[in-house]
Amino acid sequence: MQFNSLTTRFLVAGCLLVAATVGCGAWSVFTFLRLSAVVGETLRDSEETVDLTVTLSDALEREDDALLLFLTGKEEPARDSLFAQRRRFEEAYQRLLPLMHTVVEKEAAADLRSHVDAYRELGDELRRHGGSAATRYDIYHQQVNPALRKAVADCGQIRALNFGEMKQAGVGARKEAQRSSGIVAVISLAAMVLSAVVTIRLARSVLVPVHELARSAEAIRRNDLAYRVPVHSRDELGQLAEAFNRMAETLAEYRHSSLGELLLAKATLEATLAALPDAVVVIDPDARIVSKNPLASEILRALGGDGASHLRDLPLRPDVFVAAEATLRGEPSPEIRADLSQALPIAINGRAMKMLLTVAPIREFLPHRQGAALVLADVTDFARLDELRGELVAVASHELKTPLTALRMNLLLLQERPDNLTARQQEILAAAVEGVEELGSTIDELLDLTRIEAGQLRLQQERVDLSTLAQQTAQALRPRFEDADIRLQVVNDAPGALVRGDPARLKIVLANLLVNALKYTPRGGEVVVRQWHDGNGDGASRRICHLSVTDTGRGVPPEFRERVFEKFFRVEHQRDGAQEGVRGAGIGLYLCRQIVEAHGGTIRCEVGDHNRGTRIHIQFDEFLVEGRVL
Repeated sequence: MQFNSLTTRFLVAGCLLVAATVGCGAWSVFTFLRLSAVVGETLRDSEETVDLTVTLSDALEREDDALLLFLTGKEEPARDSLFAQRRRFEEAYQRLLPLMHTVVEKEAAADLRSHVDAYRELGDELRRHGGSAATRYDIYHQQVNPALRKAVADCGQIRALNFGEMKQAGVGARKEAQRSSGIVAVISLAAMVLSAVVTIRLARSVLVPVHELARSAEAIRRNDLAYRVPVHSRDELGQLAEAFNRMAETLAEYRHSSLGELLLAKATLEATLAALPDAVVVIDPDARIVSKNPLASEILRALGGDGASHLRDLPLRPDVFVAAEATLRGEPSPEIRADLSQALPIAINGRAMKMLLTVAPIREFLPHRQGAALVLADVTDFARLDELRGELVAVASHELKTPLTALRMNLLLLQERPDNLTARQQEILAAAVEGVEELGSTIDELLDLTRIEAGQLRLQQERVDLSTLAQQTAQALRPRFEDADIRLQVVNDAPGALVRGDPARLKIVLANLLVNALKYTPRGGEVVVRQWHDGNGDGASRRICHLSVTDTGRGVPPEFRERVFEKFFRVEHQRDGAQEGVRGAGIGLYLCRQIVEAHGGTIRCEVGDHNRGTRIHIQFDEFLVEGRVL
């Protein structure tokens, strides 16, 4: 281990400080433990001495009481009490002797012994005296009782000596504590001085190089790449200074060699963004806005978000935030529906525009981190074209409705008297009626389309039995399935499920799904209509209702399963060749989605059973169970 290492210096300094602290603490603990032991032992001996002297005094007094009782003539009880108190005295005296440590205490204990022996000798002579009671009382007061007082006084003397010894012990403990405190103070002062010296030394060895590094960094910030950090040692800070100097040299070389290229690349990127016809906002992996072209700045200024510095500060729809944040995390982002009705209306320099927003990932914006670009495309002309197409569809539908109704009535009148027609003419008439019915259904769909886009679609809310509705719709279309040699099956796993909705609109949804399945299912195939429900945790009165229509046709490729619900979108137009015999306007599934969502439900396109065919799955979040409205 080299001492010129900064780590070694800190380690040695820390060990010195810890050693000083531990030594000071250990000495303090040892001293105070010793003081505590001495004081505790002294207190215990003093307490026991006081208790024993009290016992001795009390035993002598009780012995004297027994002697007086003997003088009254009660010899038997007096003798028993006398001997008992003497035994009590002897036991206490034997326990007292080991507690007498000093010469004075031992002399006091010896005096007590001699005075007690003298008192007992006089008492025994008094018991053997044969004179009168008055004579014996005189002897007691003149000889025996004064001897007792001397013995009792000796007990008090022992207590007084004990108190004096306690006082001396306290004085000694205080002196010892003062001496120990002085030693601890000296050690603490030495530790503080050592700590100050070590701290100053380490601070000088660390702060000086750090200040030099700070001055060098400031010089680099001022574009002074010739400044170098003085190297004072070979420790970690010295190595850092050398590395910093190497970095400055590299930066200087890089500046001379690549600065022009970097500036050119930056200028090229900014010019490219400015030349793009779309508005582009670049978001870094931390969701900060790092760049935007002039058109994006104008659009954000018009929307009131010109000063935005973060993604969430932009005045955009919540689904845009969700898609952009998922892109920044590198996750598959929820697809933003490319619907012209969702375009942002913006007025720039007096010109009304509509912008359609998309989110594009920027791979490896930083190492292993992904950025995102918000692209706002100008779809003003497309939106206007879509509006014109919608107006044309609305006008054409209204204009065709009246002549089509008249044609339908005339054809139905001809069907009422088929006797005048040949079999061939009847077939032609039936085909014409079927064509008129299909045309009428298409015109009704177009009218519903115009109402939906105008926000005028009104639902007649009532209880609808989905099972009955599915059976009726399937029954009405069953002849067409039989003619096409396609099996139609209705599976009801949700008896008693009543939806709150518009029965006519829901019947249009089911009819469109069945007609679509009929168009795209080859002869000999199968179409299954299934209803079921499941609970959501609130018991049997609150469930989720499901309805699906599954066919065994060619299926929908995964990239088109969301687009099939777009207006005028046809899958066969995206394939190499159109499917023979398939025709339609491409608005059926669009109407289905709009009607289902108007009922608070969802609709999606999935792959069919055994990865074959197509399943259209409808789900209603709330519906009726056993006639109760949720």
